[in-house]
Amino acid sequence: MNKLFLFCLVALMGILGSSCRSSKDLVYLNNTGDQEMLEGLPGKVAEYVIKTNDNLYVDIQSMSPEVNAMFNPTKGMGTTGGTSQNYGQPSSQYLNGFQVDFSGNVKLPVIGKVAVAGKTLNAAREAIQLKADEYIKDAMVKVKLLSFKITVLGEVKNPGMYYNYNNNMTVLDGISMASGVTDYGRIQKVLVMRTSEKGSKTFRLDLSNKKFLSSEAFFLQPNDVVYVEPDKYKNVKLNSPMYSLFLSTVSTLILILNVL
Repeated sequence: MNKLFLFCLVALMGILGSSCRSSKDLVYLNNTGDQEMLEGLPGKVAEYVIKTNDNLYVDIQSMSPEVNAMFNPTKGMGTTGGTSQNYGQPSSQYLNGFQVDFSGNVKLPVIGKVAVAGKTLNAAREAIQLKADEYIKDAMVKVKLLSFKITVLGEVKNPGMYYNYNNNMTVLDGISMASGVTDYGRIQKVLVMRTSEKGSKTFRLDLSNKKFLSSEAFFLQPNDVVYVEPDKYKNVKLNSPMYSLFLSTVSTLILILNVL
């Protein structure tokens, strides 16, 4: 009986011990020194190239109230109306934005179709400006991406879809939007999945190591998916109360049998 009791005790200690992690496993960039200069890190933000189905904010303003009202009827006939769309909510973005069709064009009032797919935002703005100058006097053009959204999944506190209005969003920003990782999150195993015309490309990031700052996936792009993997001992941790209860019950029975 004493051997069985000793076995149960050792098993219980093993289960509890396996659920413990080193503090280094929980620290971001834990291999950086004090006041260390990380030259060249992170790299430059890659310019986003417009794709089909992207939703664009296109603002064309002129001195003509009629033209401004045509681009944005909800603003009325003011001289500064332009296309200042209400894009605060995803539904408003869908209704008020200009979507890139399968041919790679956006269809705009007055000036018609403009090819923008395959261009950067600045190049698209220049293309629209050239077309607008043919029809509108003293036109001023702005082009921004409305559909910059990412999805954060896995061991984060608030998984979901998040919209971004900053061109240099990082993977750390994305995880912060989701309120950080849970107690079971493994920052050494973060997957970033990125879609392209050729398919999906994946990146594996170790956020505890400064090398991830040089990864192509450090700066997120529209429609990226960020997945934080669970710790390999998550199931043990979740079931440890049940294991502890079972082993303590067995130990109690052994003690009772010994007394009897």
